[in-house]
Amino acid sequence: MLDYDFKILQPSEFECFSRDLLQAREDIFIESFADGRDKGIDLRFAYSKDKTCIVQCKRYKEWKELKGKLKEEVEKVKRLSPQRYILTTSVDLTVKQKDEVLAMFNPFILSGMDVLGKKDLNNLLEKNPEIEKNYHKLWLASTNVLNTIINRATLNWSSFELEKIEKDIRLYVENESLNKALDVLKENHYVVISGIPGIGKTTLARMLVYTMLARGYEEFVYVDDMDTAAKMFSKEKRQIFFFDDFLGANSFVQQSVSFENKLITFIDKVRNSKHTLFILSTREYVLSEAMAHYEKLSMSNIDIAKCTIELEYYTKTIRAKILYNHLAEANIPPEYINVFIDKRGYMTIINHQNFNPRVIESIIKEQIWETIDSNDFANKVKEFFDNPISVWQFAFEKLDVETRYTLLVLGTMGGHVRLDDFQEGYRQFCILTSQEVGLKYDDVKWRQSLKVLMNCFLKIDNRNGIKLVTMYNPSIADFIVFYLNQNTTTALQIIRGACFIEQLYNVFSDNRDFAVRKNLVYVDEDSFPVIETAFKRIWNERRTCQLKDRIFYDAERDDFVETRILYDFKTKYPFFSKQYSGFAEKLYNADELTWQTVKLKHRIGLMNLLDWNHMFRGADGYIPTIIENETLDTDEWIELVETVKDLNVEDEVLNDSFYDKLDDDLKSEISGFSDQGECDEEFKKVESLKKLLPDWKWYDVYGEIDDAEKRIKEEEDEADYDDDYEQWRSQSEKEDAQIDEMFGALRWN
Repeated sequence: MLDYDFKILQPSEFECFSRDLLQAREDIFIESFADGRDKGIDLRFAYSKDKTCIVQCKRYKEWKELKGKLKEEVEKVKRLSPQRYILTTSVDLTVKQKDEVLAMFNPFILSGMDVLGKKDLNNLLEKNPEIEKNYHKLWLASTNVLNTIINRATLNWSSFELEKIEKDIRLYVENESLNKALDVLKENHYVVISGIPGIGKTTLARMLVYTMLARGYEEFVYVDDMDTAAKMFSKEKRQIFFFDDFLGANSFVQQSVSFENKLITFIDKVRNSKHTLFILSTREYVLSEAMAHYEKLSMSNIDIAKCTIELEYYTKTIRAKILYNHLAEANIPPEYINVFIDKRGYMTIINHQNFNPRVIESIIKEQIWETIDSNDFANKVKEFFDNPISVWQFAFEKLDVETRYTLLVLGTMGGHVRLDDFQEGYRQFCILTSQEVGLKYDDVKWRQSLKVLMNCFLKIDNRNGIKLVTMYNPSIADFIVFYLNQNTTTALQIIRGACFIEQLYNVFSDNRDFAVRKNLVYVDEDSFPVIETAFKRIWNERRTCQLKDRIFYDAERDDFVETRILYDFKTKYPFFSKQYSGFAEKLYNADELTWQTVKLKHRIGLMNLLDWNHMFRGADGYIPTIIENETLDTDEWIELVETVKDLNVEDEVLNDSFYDKLDDDLKSEISGFSDQGECDEEFKKVESLKKLLPDWKWYDVYGEIDDAEKRIKEEEDEADYDDDYEQWRSQSEKEDAQIDEMFGALRWN
């Protein structure tokens, strides 16, 4: 007899499962609806002419939770007034509890047959076994399947205790990687599961093992060396071999001299076998290092059967389910869960750029709720994702010294850099720090380090024929900042060995508060001589690694734009700039302040950062040219006026031509407005300008805003909404509503 625990299904899965069972029982098509606020209806069908039945599906742990929720539903059902009402629930109901439900929803529930508890659903499922196969996770969690697996695969079962199976299945969320791995396994008879730390490689491997054992494989062999695999191999049995972290748990571990040959030989044997499967797992950077080390392994094309788990497989909904499953199983105190749901803390985590299942596991393992107030729980969870050090630190420290420094150099160069710039940056680092660090650049070693880092710490894209390098995951850049903050000697080495000007300020700052707020590496006054020496050297060499268009990843390198560089440098190093007054100004070509090819924000921003005592002429000599040659938006005008006041050049600059140009630019900007929000925002900005410029005749600008508002209203009355955008927005809202509903089921009443 079946005895499924339906709480293993997500609320949306339970709803679909209930629909399938009821369709089979009623022999009728049942409507499903888009996820969101259901207004008392999960499913609906017409069971005779002019008679409608609505169905609600309630997935709860206990009768107390279910009863509280049903009391809220009674009024909804009365308003809907259906001819028939059916309830399905994961709760195992007693006779008394069923009678309470019948009384609660009288006269809408016609009989006890329309109140289906856990035993009723199992009974229906037993009568309709084809439905069971459609719910993979439910099927694997079946007591019958688990007992079959355990009885069939007793060998080495200590590595896969029943508790581990049940926990894995309860937490696992099926995604694209499972089907992909099954396809690879079917085609090749072996699969290498790889990915970044914490992404779920071992869990996926276990799910493959469970699935294939449930499909009839007879024997499971947990492998910890190739000799064991060879001894246990049998042509007569349907066997599954699993070698977890086969190249080393956290870093590449060189095996015996015969390991390479034994591994390749065993894989060939599995390929040619009809009844044998081989599942291997490893971290991507460990596999890369092993491929660089083992020549035969590299030549064997072992990675043709590689299944790499990508973060992209974790869609928004899948991320939500992963987080939901972990929270549901964690025994977190109710008040913490309720506040977390009230603040929609789950949305912050689901959308976080550093999302990683390992971080969720760390939060639960540490039981962080024991040391904080429930109101701080959501923020504390977010902090773990903001600074996911635990995911990367151990993996980083296991890299060899050359590869570690290679990654640190990249971490200071920017979000996207050319591969040839990256290589040159590391080569110059080795040369400039040879006596201190002791590394010697070598092309072979460089390529080995690149292979080790590929697809785990970094990735390479081809743009317009140029190879561009970026971090594999944004959290790696966060880790590098953390690491350099903890290792100040290494941070100074990176500055001393910098090849490109951006390496001095992309991740460094001498303003402690600014560094903390912006997640940068703080450098103190003792580092100033090193910074000065590196800055002068690179300035004279005019080396930059910034790309011209970072938004579209243009592969073309930027020119050495002094204004942009000084603006970025002085912003990051206010105390250095004060102590070394005039240091940068003596190197700077101030004529760039009038160049339209230089971004206006850099020119205006730099003017207020320069020490004009060390300049050939004052700021008032450049501002009129900027105003004459540019069309400034309102934000730029505000910034320019603030700069004029800060530099005390109002008398020289604020003349009639200044105000005429201000009026013309603002009117030109307002004429292009397309919605009321732009007008409202502009009104606030004009108010700010009024305070800065009390003598400005601002009346015409207000009139221009009024005219724009009238024009926009007329256009909106005639405009049609963009169907594609509306469809996307509607779908996104539905997805968010589904996620809200899912986490609402965790709430304790």
